[in-house]
Amino acid sequence: MKINIEEIEEYLEKNPQMSLAPSNHEEYVVKGNIKLDIRNDMYGNIQDEFLIKMVIPKSFPKEIPTVYELGDRFPKTVDYHTFPSDLSLCLGSPMSLMKQIKDNPTLDGFVQNCIVPYLYAISLKLQKGKEFVFGELDHGLIGILQNYIEVFSLQNIEQVIQLLDILSEKPNKGNKMICPCGCNRIVTRCSMHKKIIEYRDVIPRKVYQVDKECFSILYESWKKDQKKKRMKRLIPYA
Repeated sequence: MKINIEEIEEYLEKNPQMSLAPSNHEEYVVKGNIKLDIRNDMYGNIQDEFLIKMVIPKSFPKEIPTVYELGDRFPKTVDYHTFPSDLSLCLGSPMSLMKQIKDNPTLDGFVQNCIVPYLYAISLKLQKGKEFVFGELDHGLIGILQNYIEVFSLQNIEQVIQLLDILSEKPNKGNKMICPCGCNRIVTRCSMHKKIIEYRDVIPRKVYQVDKECFSILYESWKKDQKKKRMKRLIPYA
């Protein structure tokens, strides 16, 4: 499943404030204004407008579009959740974004479910001084770890590594492994099985494998650091 120019044109027809921009053969680029007019019982009415650019891989919805804000409405810093490498918008963790895309694999769905909530949070921050209302993850590997913990209701990095060991395996093998929740039952006999099924195909198994390896390295480094600190308490200058 890949996005094609007909789908892009259909989106542009429904959203005339957006237009197609020059791009290479591997992607589409769409630029234009996104208008917000959102009422919320807690935060009141928010009206705003942002000029954005979406770089959409032709492999979408298998890959996440990259989004930029072009109007300089807010600083491109980590406080406003932008990536320092290219100043693109950090819309959320890759797993959560891919889950949103999987649930609604259209360009309009991506805009409404991934971009609009981010811009709404930015508007609240600019207009009313509210911090990000949908919660904030740390950047980098720690933020991705936090996301796994929150989504799967886990407690620590060891459980996340165990979860990723399951998700990186084929279902017939992963389902026979011990659930990471601490119940000591195999996956198919635990209530977490439904959540694991829900997320099993959100991103490829090899990506879950890479995350597991990264967290394993992070955890081993942390354990060595803790051991060194304990040694220093017991043996000064160790």
